[in-house]
Amino acid sequence: MPPKILLFTLLMAAQPCLYAGGIDSPYFKGGKLDAFYDRKDNGDFQVNSILWTPIFKGGHGVQVSETGGQDINYFGGFARPLLTRPELGDLILGAQEVLQGDSKQTEVQGEYRLPSGLGFGGGFVDRNLSNQDIKFAKISYRNEWQSIKYIVSTQWQSFQGQDAPGGYLALYNKQLMASWGSDGEQWRSTVGYVAPDQGANKLRPAIEMFYVDNTIGKVNGSKDMMVTGSLGFRKGFLGHESRLGRAMGPTGVEFANPLGFLNPNFNRRLTAWEVGDFVNFRFIHKTLPNSIREETLETALYPGQLLGTDSLISALFVGVGITSPNPGQNGVSGLLGYHKRIDNIESSFRVQHDFDRDDTSLFFSLIHWL
Repeated sequence: MPPKILLFTLLMAAQPCLYAGGIDSPYFKGGKLDAFYDRKDNGDFQVNSILWTPIFKGGHGVQVSETGGQDINYFGGFARPLLTRPELGDLILGAQEVLQGDSKQTEVQGEYRLPSGLGFGGGFVDRNLSNQDIKFAKISYRNEWQSIKYIVSTQWQSFQGQDAPGGYLALYNKQLMASWGSDGEQWRSTVGYVAPDQGANKLRPAIEMFYVDNTIGKVNGSKDMMVTGSLGFRKGFLGHESRLGRAMGPTGVEFANPLGFLNPNFNRRLTAWEVGDFVNFRFIHKTLPNSIREETLETALYPGQLLGTDSLISALFVGVGITSPNPGQNGVSGLLGYHKRIDNIESSFRVQHDFDRDDTSLFFSLIHWL
């Protein structure tokens, strides 16, 4: 399916928002316009823009190589056309595409959920220069028992012509969440905790452990673990709704945090300094198929917030990054930045210098909350 037709289909599904009559409507309220620029320390840079609303989440981005590689263009989105008609159930439709030179990867997926919580979905990934095409179909059920919410799904997936069963399970209440699942090519698990809300400017610890094993299928991939934590969770990445997108896998069709199979995609992962206030950290451990390990640690400390300063100084953060190997040895970097929301405008800037490579990376983001 041509890219223009995919994008047009999603926009038509989101058409009611054109008649919403302002940002107080259910189609826009709580949404955002999000754009960022990220220059890597290898000389490449990425530009990404997102429209994130209750009825449509999508965007476009480009990774530009300054080292002779081919640029990567990607775009797509997910629509929820039955948002204001819950008596009809819930319908989520998504399409994404990644272009690099002559290579084109296209993904389409969707799921319809009855008001009772029973859902039926499916999708496919088509790669024109590879035989790693994917097809899947799924049945899911979501409900709540006392204070515990749960999602159960079972699925069939075809990868390179080989069929595999799979499924996912997620259990969570207001504070705790755990999930596990497999699709035949990978299995993944998440464990998360969010402390009770004590009010604005108060400590609210949150932490998540996310693990993916890509070695169980036909393609021997990596084993990845990511641990993210904050002493001042407010909303977003460490929340249960966002976590469901990671927990339920690429076939999850979770509109709160839509992902999918293709990478890169428009849906960006929040940086370490954006996940909360006071003190944040992220640790990533990757074991490659050749048993080589890569580890990254990034921290962000807000001194002004810890001291109770209510001024622009509270928006400044400092931190340390450690990368191993970098290559061949541990690399230490320092970072300094600013992150603040004033009214409905949120901005972020970070400069990070790698002392071993003697190289500097830059990141800038601007968010307009609707």
